[in-house]
Amino acid sequence: MILVRHGETVENKLRILQGHLPGRLTSCGLEQVAQTARRLKESGVVFDQIVSSDLQRALQSAAIIASEYGGEEVVGAIVKTELLRERNWGEYTGMPIDEARDKFYYDGAWHFPGDYETEEMLYQRGRDVLDYFRANFSEDATILVVSHGLMLRYLIAARFQCAFREVTPFVNAEARELTL
Repeated sequence: MILVRHGETVENKLRILQGHLPGRLTSCGLEQVAQTARRLKESGVVFDQIVSSDLQRALQSAAIIASEYGGEEVVGAIVKTELLRERNWGEYTGMPIDEARDKFYYDGAWHFPGDYETEEMLYQRGRDVLDYFRANFSEDATILVVSHGLMLRYLIAARFQCAFREVTPFVNAEARELTL
């Protein structure tokens, strides 16, 4: 799998907890993804399928990469799945990160109310993503996965059975290889 985080969004720049919001790529974000697509193609990476989070910022990033490779008719339709969505912040979705930190970070830990997606839930979703790929794609297939920074870290953590904090954060439009 080639894991790619979506490009920079307006909400990233404003430091907003995006969660399941669609997100809007900035002009910088559009260029970041286009550069990543060119680097992947120039390095000889060929993939059999693109699988993306169903949120707009990831889908738009996936479409940019597909177009670099000749469009969906060449790489196949982009498969969308909720499994690759960013963390659900519940009622705090859309809140500035600094405001959330002021309200909910104390004693060295986050203390969110119960309607957000916990670390345990995210780790399980990472395992579910791995199971999804194993069930739906052959071992020798190369899949381009377009998702979100935190979800990609949990996916890697699930693969290596480690804490997500042990996985280096993704920058916008960063690509990494992961073998199942």
